[in-house]
Amino acid sequence: MRDFPASARPASVLVAREVAAFAAWSLLHPFGWRPQRKRTPRQQHQRTVVFVHGWGSNRSGFLPLSAYLRAHGIRQMLAFDYQSSAGIERAGLALRDFLRHAVRGGRIDLVCHSLGGVVARVYLEQLAGSRRVDRCITLGTPHRGTYNAYWLGTRVGRELRPDSALLERLARTAGQAPGVRYTSIVAGSDNIIIPRVFAAGDDLVLVPDVGHLGMLFSPAVARAVLDRLLPAPNLRGATATSVEAPNASR
Repeated sequence: MRDFPASARPASVLVAREVAAFAAWSLLHPFGWRPQRKRTPRQQHQRTVVFVHGWGSNRSGFLPLSAYLRAHGIRQMLAFDYQSSAGIERAGLALRDFLRHAVRGGRIDLVCHSLGGVVARVYLEQLAGSRRVDRCITLGTPHRGTYNAYWLGTRVGRELRPDSALLERLARTAGQAPGVRYTSIVAGSDNIIIPRVFAAGDDLVLVPDVGHLGMLFSPAVARAVLDRLLPAPNLRGATATSVEAPNASR
């Protein structure tokens, strides 16, 4: 199976960057312990960005990205928190209920990290969520699973194995959200999604020399997300590169 080319940077540099990202993620984690209670106004003409975190994380992981987006004019943002141990499909149901309660009118854009992207796809493709959502941007999401999941004996670990029944169901329903524009941002040095091509999808952006957690702190990733949420030609092509995935399909 062909994968994206490995980074040319020394392994010690890549490891040091990912360790630093893990340390920053750990420091931010307590800021997401309190559930978010915010709701949007009751307005028909509004747009809301909703963040969906990854396994073992919470909304605090998106603090750097949300600050960047806010600084560039995106004001209305919410974060969905869920218990990943309950399973992906149950999290998809919880996302549906959260959006019904918290987003009171208008259109939605989803920005998801890692497992959060699979949760979002369950909502969009199996729970008719595409009626409310225009765009789904995934960061390092194992759309076709990851071989690292074979090391995990948990429910989510079993669901993220490339041959899992859940991923097979998602593959069959991949066309059930035709109005949603998907973007897959892939970390060129991802050490969690193996092979990295399993994170690829339709509109693909490859960010070289960035690891799985490093995506949450990467200026290139932030620019790529902003570029899709608020199109601006001057932001295109800065470090992040749109590419075609080898043997990949979402």
